[in-house]
Amino acid sequence: MSRDDFSAPVKNTLAKRVAHTCSNPACRATTSGPHSDPIRSINVGVACHISAAAAGGPRFDSDLSADERASIENAVWLCQSCAKLIDSDTVRFPVQTLRQWKIAAEAEILRAINGAQSKEFFPQPAATVHTPIPKVAGHTYDGARERLIDAGWQPYLNHWSHAGETDMQYGNGRHFWGRGFHEIINASGTGLSHCTFGFVDVYRNKLIVVTAGEVNEEENWTAIVWNWYLQREDDT
Repeated sequence: MSRDDFSAPVKNTLAKRVAHTCSNPACRATTSGPHSDPIRSINVGVACHISAAAAGGPRFDSDLSADERASIENAVWLCQSCAKLIDSDTVRFPVQTLRQWKIAAEAEILRAINGAQSKEFFPQPAATVHTPIPKVAGHTYDGARERLIDAGWQPYLNHWSHAGETDMQYGNGRHFWGRGFHEIINASGTGLSHCTFGFVDVYRNKLIVVTAGEVNEEENWTAIVWNWYLQREDDT
């Protein structure tokens, strides 16, 4: 039976996006390092299918196309031990759990690249003029929203007519708007299902929060904060 395997570029990019560390939050093992030969390196990481590459495999989804099964969106980077673990107990490690691992691991590496330190709030220079920003990447949107409001950031509420826009009519857009999270700016129904949300502070700064992950309450799927950035409230 044919398998929809990942290409070498997909595997390479997947590993680099998490700095060659296992995406399991309980593990985070380093998966690459030096070989005894000084011009070589070793790799003990695995590009794992979130939904199996072939029928009969762990978490197989017949609704996915061959291209979708072989895409980076269907891949999570793990050490060999965790790769074996997730395929040995698919009830404990369903699709959405692996998607959340992937998003949270990439968010953690992004914070590290940006020089963020492991504290509740990001460090701020004395000259900074904005409300302190709590660490929200890797949290569920609900949890991140609560942390931001507690820190002094207020949801930037869109006009009621925003509910009639196309991306608010389905998927994550309908879910968040229906829950009264009217700070949602846009929602994507493709790829990692990115959504953006806006918050403002007393200095008229606007904080844009980006989530990834499809929301499905029946399957206990949720959206995870993937990134954020600042802009002036009156910026276009």
